[in-house]
Amino acid sequence: MSCDPVGGDPGVLSGGADETAREQVNSWLAAINPVTSHLVAERTSYSSQLIPVTPYVTVSCIEAFLRYPEAVARIAAAMSPEEIGAAARRPGCQADSVFLWGIANFFLIGRNVMAMVDPTLDSVQRTHTVLDFWARASHAYRGGPHLHAAEVGNRIEVLSPDMVTHLAAGARAVDDERRDRIRRANATIINHLFLLYFDTRVGHADTGPYRLEDGRTMIVRDFYRLGESDFSWSGVAAGVPFRNLTAALVLDPEVEVSITDYGTTISSPEDYLEHLSGFGLYTTDGVAPGGLPVPLSDQDLEATAAAAKVAQRQHYRDIVAMDRDERIACGAYVYFTFLRPFAEIAGVADEIDWTCPRDTPADLYPLVTTDMEPPERDPGVDVYPAYA
Repeated sequence: MSCDPVGGDPGVLSGGADETAREQVNSWLAAINPVTSHLVAERTSYSSQLIPVTPYVTVSCIEAFLRYPEAVARIAAAMSPEEIGAAARRPGCQADSVFLWGIANFFLIGRNVMAMVDPTLDSVQRTHTVLDFWARASHAYRGGPHLHAAEVGNRIEVLSPDMVTHLAAGARAVDDERRDRIRRANATIINHLFLLYFDTRVGHADTGPYRLEDGRTMIVRDFYRLGESDFSWSGVAAGVPFRNLTAALVLDPEVEVSITDYGTTISSPEDYLEHLSGFGLYTTDGVAPGGLPVPLSDQDLEATAAAAKVAQRQHYRDIVAMDRDERIACGAYVYFTFLRPFAEIAGVADEIDWTCPRDTPADLYPLVTTDMEPPERDPGVDVYPAYA
């Protein structure tokens, strides 16, 4: 059920809807809390000497809390969340599982932070606006009643059978020499995206596992925004020949695979690339939504990896030349704009101000961007408190 804002204000619901909204929001929080708690606990920690990751994440979440309700309302007015979620079920679309996770969780992390500063900013109505969009888009994207991959055994099977067939058909056999070249190129491209996205791992994501007719399993891996994009610093990657790549990784039947809400593959045996029996590479650059990705060659893969390595070296130098606040702004932009792919599907991305940071209070900014480690969380307490 959706409770529509009155007069387009995402913070106001009709009088009789307040209690229904509260119950719905608390139900969503009950679904989000255990999944987020588990994902965060399992995520390998990372500390960068170059980029202040925790400060920029905190800033982006404050911005999400302050600004997502209005932005979400604008997107939903242009296209329903169900239509957006359904349209995202295709290769090369970054409105994926991890970006859906981010829409809900960045807003809610910001809610936790701002509750310590000014609890009057919080309301059931504002939270409902964001989580209602997230839940409806999630159901449509996942093609079922579940909100997370974790609810269905860590599976993200969003591609149509015809798309799976198309991608699998282009996956050629892999011998030891080709496997080594694929492994090296994959690692190089992932490292490039890690730095391009300011030390975060969301520049690539997997879907699946897709069971093929011959008993093998296919993982579909998307590499997003490899070249020049909306990232203001991405001119450094202008020489990368493709903006988006999609890889079909076909694994031997004995490999057991699951894929988390972070778009991360977990397998047994752990080194699934050692059991890679087929590989195909595609791009969705210039392909209309719903169209078939265009097959590429191993030479295209290696050319992309070579250009990515050059871009990464220069990007590192560029980051070193930035001051700390510039680095925080770039990282905060990456996280805050998790909402952008959804706005792009709806055709309203240019109508939303993506400047970040913008609304973080000036007196709060120095407090949340210090180099302190975040406090340890009590695992017995919900990540996000329910509304009383």
